[in-house]
Amino acid sequence: MIINKTNNIPVKFDLYLSIISKKMKKGIEDKIKNSNANKYEIKIVENKGRDVLPIIIQMKFKIKSYKYFCHIHTKKSKHDTFLGSNWRNYLLENLLGNKGITSEILMEFEKYDKLGFIFPETYYDIIKGIDNYDSTEFPLHKPNIKYMNFILEKLFPGFSTGNKLIFPTGNMFWAKI
Repeated sequence: MIINKTNNIPVKFDLYLSIISKKMKKGIEDKIKNSNANKYEIKIVENKGRDVLPIIIQMKFKIKSYKYFCHIHTKKSKHDTFLGSNWRNYLLENLLGNKGITSEILMEFEKYDKLGFIFPETYYDIIKGIDNYDSTEFPLHKPNIKYMNFILEKLFPGFSTGNKLIFPTGNMFWAKI
């Protein structure tokens, strides 16, 4: 499904995938044959740091050679028992849902020089979960809002997000280098 979604990118692109086992690699290589990717690379990484570690450590030098990149992942985690596939589908649809969406994202980057990230609004069930905060379902989000505002106030005096999340919850986004 995810590889098919990348076919909505209206320009030539390269595809970098991080996976956790050799067994997964064969199945993914078969699926990539249906991709519009210019080239692809599959890297086996330790299952550590969820989706963030591979992009920060394994992909950081590759990313620097591109004007834009899109970070997506399967969003499958033992830590995500509450939201299931609905959140993943929401994020993918808003980032790669069709060629119109991806074209508009790339045009926005071209139009606004200082625009660095584009990501979907926070998924409704995340907001609902924070409003009805239960530490077993959302152990990190509510305390992070307070901490995030503290940091933002230090960096940008007078700026606050209030109770809103302004980061790409789910760690899926487009970025301009």
